[in-house]
Amino acid sequence: MEKPKKLSFLSNIVFKLNMVAALALLLTYPVPFINPSTFWLAALWGLTYPFLLFINIGFLLYWLLKRHWQVFLSLIVILLGWNLLTKTIAFHLVEHKSEITTMTKDDVDENLEKDATDVKIMTYNVQNFDLYNWTENVESRNKMIELIQSEKPDIINFQEFYTDDNDDSQFHNVKLLVNELGYKHYSFEKTLTLRTTNHWGLATFSKFPIVDKGRITFPETQNNIVAYSDINIKGDTVRLFNLHLQSIHLGRQDLKYLKQLGLGENDGKKDEKTEHWKSFSSIVSKLKAAYVKRGNQARTLDSHIEDSPYRVIVCGDFNDTPTSYTYETISCKLQDAFLKTGLGLGGTYAGPLPSFRIDYVLLDPSFEARATEVIRKKYSDHYPMTCEFRIWK
Repeated sequence: MEKPKKLSFLSNIVFKLNMVAALALLLTYPVPFINPSTFWLAALWGLTYPFLLFINIGFLLYWLLKRHWQVFLSLIVILLGWNLLTKTIAFHLVEHKSEITTMTKDDVDENLEKDATDVKIMTYNVQNFDLYNWTENVESRNKMIELIQSEKPDIINFQEFYTDDNDDSQFHNVKLLVNELGYKHYSFEKTLTLRTTNHWGLATFSKFPIVDKGRITFPETQNNIVAYSDINIKGDTVRLFNLHLQSIHLGRQDLKYLKQLGLGENDGKKDEKTEHWKSFSSIVSKLKAAYVKRGNQARTLDSHIEDSPYRVIVCGDFNDTPTSYTYETISCKLQDAFLKTGLGLGGTYAGPLPSFRIDYVLLDPSFEARATEVIRKKYSDHYPMTCEFRIWK
């Protein structure tokens, strides 16, 4: 590393930009601990964390190549946020291997039978099985079913689940999952029913018996709930929380506006600027309402997790990133399966916005996470996630 020396004109500009980026990154670190009801803009700022992180890594590499002491600015700021970094990016590089590999196969089988049970779980926001053909692909629903058949999870948690009770309906999804896919036990907490036969809500399907079930509702919304199922896994009862927290409810015009922003479409006319401002204001207003509601919902769920008579699994669509108050509140006493066994950012959102990780599988600390995968098949606006874990008795 060279001794401190006067920066060139270009490097001086770069250093000033670096200071701004470092400060901006530093300001994201308190975000997970700030209640959106108190200051909701902090939650919005938290979305910038991955981008600011990579910008600072870019500055770090620049100064490293220049061999200047300014390399320490971004390096120190990144290290100060190590806790947030390791909640955002998984660094698991090798496949999980059993610690009992020295045993014979018979010994392993006997040990697993007595002391542990391996379980594979899936969480999937299926967007009503593409009921309204959002994907513009009539095969989307069949592809989802084929994916489930190929993955063979023991437990499936659906958000935005839809079924039609009419026997001749191609969307009689409960009948298909029970009779054809072999999920004999299920819990379906409905959030909407029309014409007595069309139902929407959250559903959990299991190959293990469900011995009890219920729901947690929130006063500020009817469509976003938490469903819980007490599942008997070979004699050990586990409480599974399947959740779909507050959605932003962006309309088609909102999504169209965001797409136009990404393409830089704006001819600069006065009426165009007015329309852009209206669209921007609408999206910000919806973001604010969603952040505040999710913060309240997270605290309610946290109290139920704390009061659970059994060890817990929490999974589903949080509609929030790892840098959020929602995620911090719910996950603080649990282990994030993706961080334990995954690699990278693990984006689960498949819509028009950047692929943030907003779907999770959180496990009781006594469980052993063994493999987690985000399956990047775009049949919905979310990618499904599977997790294989071991329950030790």
